[in-house]
Amino acid sequence: MRPLFTTLLSATMLMTAAAASAQQKDTVPAPSAIKKDSIPAPSVKQLKEVNVTSSAPQITMEGGTMTVNVSKSATAAGSNAWEIVSKAPGVTADNNNTLQLNGRSVTVYIDGRPSRLSGDDLKNLLNSTPGSNIDKLELMSNPSVKYDAQDGAIINIKMLRSKDMGTNGSVTLGGGFGRYARSSDGFTLNHRTKKATWYGGYDYVYAKQFVHITSDRFFTDNYKLEDADYNREERNSHNLKAGADLDITKNTSAGFLVKSMFTNRHNDRDNQTSLPDSIFRQTAGGRQTLTNPSVNVYFKTGSPKHKNELSINADYFNHRKNWNDNFNGRYFTVKEVPAGEPTFIRNNTESAIDLYSFSADYTQQLKFAKLEAGVKTTFTETDSDTRWENIDGGKWENDAGKTNHFIYKENINAGYVGLTKTIKKYTIQAMLRAEHTHATGNSLTIDQHFKRDYVQLFPSASVSYMKSAKDQFNFSYRRSINRFGFDIVNPFVTYQNAYSYRQGNPNIKPMLMQTIQGTWSHNYTLFTTLGFNRVKDNLSMIFRQDPDTKVQVTSFDNQTDFNVAYANVVWVKPITPKIRTTWTVTGLWLDISTNMGGIAYKKSSVTAMVNMQNTFTLPKGFTAELNGNFRGPFMAGYAVMKSAGGLDFGVTKSLMKNRASLKLGIVDIFNTQPMRFEVQYSNVHNLAKMNNDTRVVNLTFNYKFGSATVKAAKARKNAIESEAGRTNAQQGL
Repeated sequence: MRPLFTTLLSATMLMTAAAASAQQKDTVPAPSAIKKDSIPAPSVKQLKEVNVTSSAPQITMEGGTMTVNVSKSATAAGSNAWEIVSKAPGVTADNNNTLQLNGRSVTVYIDGRPSRLSGDDLKNLLNSTPGSNIDKLELMSNPSVKYDAQDGAIINIKMLRSKDMGTNGSVTLGGGFGRYARSSDGFTLNHRTKKATWYGGYDYVYAKQFVHITSDRFFTDNYKLEDADYNREERNSHNLKAGADLDITKNTSAGFLVKSMFTNRHNDRDNQTSLPDSIFRQTAGGRQTLTNPSVNVYFKTGSPKHKNELSINADYFNHRKNWNDNFNGRYFTVKEVPAGEPTFIRNNTESAIDLYSFSADYTQQLKFAKLEAGVKTTFTETDSDTRWENIDGGKWENDAGKTNHFIYKENINAGYVGLTKTIKKYTIQAMLRAEHTHATGNSLTIDQHFKRDYVQLFPSASVSYMKSAKDQFNFSYRRSINRFGFDIVNPFVTYQNAYSYRQGNPNIKPMLMQTIQGTWSHNYTLFTTLGFNRVKDNLSMIFRQDPDTKVQVTSFDNQTDFNVAYANVVWVKPITPKIRTTWTVTGLWLDISTNMGGIAYKKSSVTAMVNMQNTFTLPKGFTAELNGNFRGPFMAGYAVMKSAGGLDFGVTKSLMKNRASLKLGIVDIFNTQPMRFEVQYSNVHNLAKMNNDTRVVNLTFNYKFGSATVKAAKARKNAIESEAGRTNAQQGL
């Protein structure tokens, strides 16, 4: 009843606010109310258009970064961060919830700090992050080695922060429906003086969603297994944050940020596996609690006279999950007659990740060049204790084949140094990063251990040429690595249903990647990128199938070589003073060459992705948007993802002298976003389709209160922002 009450209360307040403001006159906002971020630079023509339409382009380019402006979007307001990120230009998400940008693995940052998560854990975190709190996305497909070598490509999610002096804040109420109800409510509070800024906020997200997966598995003897799984998940998430930025002196500042997410989830699942001679039915239910606290403390100082700057960051991150599952199954004949005894299986799992990190970055302007150097150390410990039990003779007995206590530890020590030199219209940058990795895995259950200890060098270089203010070119190279956590290297088996299991691989090697990229920007309107990425020991999901028992085990393995060539074109154009369009077209060539069990496997494919965003300024304070995306078929390891696309529509109304807004968004209007994929190699041939609760209608009300006096922002760029603007010539992705 509580989620339903929350949704009804939100909807009632939304309609009340809309009715109350309908009688107010529309007014032109004062100049102080126009945010700096809403004014695109540097085109004079664009400045004039912004003054007329009061809207910023949804996609802009600066340095090596594509920025997607989210905060003004009506369709994003009722979505979560995962839904927004996975539909960003050039981004794909495969059947293992792995994000890629232009064919490269992605590290997700939040406000300039790495999220530390991937796969299902990352998706759970972003699912619990309201889209109404996101300011922008920053997409970088080839950052320098100033970042961790682990970061192949970077997506930085920038959350909304007030720049106003005094005490101010905002309240957000949102409700909507897909197949089930959902709501997103919260508030922010900020107090800013000349010397300090204190800020905090709270968000509550409720969502009930479904996932319907159907698959057909074909065997060489014309045997066919049909599987259907329907999962209903209900999620309640609470997000808290509090922080401060303090100006100690004119050139010295410090601050902290404490935040945490508390999530309770439970799911009910119905599964049916149809065989030629029988049917296996299974019901499952489970609960999960998740806490995700983190702390960041920073110190920053510098001397304008000596042209130097020192930044120090210390981080602590904890990710703790506790969950249980209960599976009840039974066989039936094709005539629906029960056969054999029912099966009862359950698990209880406790999993914790603790991460400690310290970094220091220094810049110094020398006579002949700009020097950048830094050091970083990171220690991570993951402890996962899973206990599986079966009923035997009326008693719960331990299942030794599935019970698993696994501890994974990793320590990475890194340092980098680089120089940047500008010679007339050319800017040249060269950097070198060294990383020492020490990792151990210990299965306490079977007394199995592994250890890795190695040092790697990661160079990067770029050359930028500013032919004119309207034509800029850049060429860059980078070497990077992708290491994998305990969920990939844990050797034990996880039960999914009677014919489907999942297993890690302790012999997985890290992926090594080399990327070259060239960009050209023209007239602040056309941005073109060409790139090539060569991957050694590419990670791929694999499928092992027993022809007798028909059991399929999903695991991971390294592929010998994986090559990706990509081309990206972004076109930003004001059609009229009140209509703006942005089109992004990405082409990918993917090539796999490997050896599996002595059998050569080679496959290539070409695909394209298209993203369009259109904004319309309407009378009486209304704006509208029509957005669409299409992704052609592409390879994800041994799987081939089928094409998918969708169309979104939204309307925004400014209220209460622009202190409030009401946004209506319809996402995936025609329900065309199912994930379909096929796997065919060796003796494995699978066809699968995954339907998610993607068609959703949301109504979101936001009200801003308090002071509206803007303080000039102090130059405190994080690593992402510094990288984006390191040269004026490096435009594009």
